[in-house]
Amino acid sequence: MKEELLNIIAEYLDTSPDELQDSKTLIDLQIDSLDFVEIMFEIEEKFDVSIMFEMQEHKNELGNLGDVLRLLEHEILKNRTVQQASGE
Repeated sequence: MKEELLNIIAEYLDTSPDELQDSKTLIDLQIDSLDFVEIMFEIEEKFDVSIMFEMQEHKNELGNLGDVLRLLEHEILKNRTVQQASGE
């Protein structure tokens, strides 16, 4: 899943996934608030999940790309579990 997430972010930033190290901050990657929201929309669409609220709620806790990826993976898996439990 991490590779897919990196590919989405890299495509949005028009860069190579190899340039996206976990230690880089959103500022390092020149991702502002609008970019962050647009990337989250793309991820929601790709994974058919609703994660925007949770990501915005925890945005101040995200120090670097690794933090973002871990939270995304957690929220996507949690969302899928809820969908499966409800029979969607």
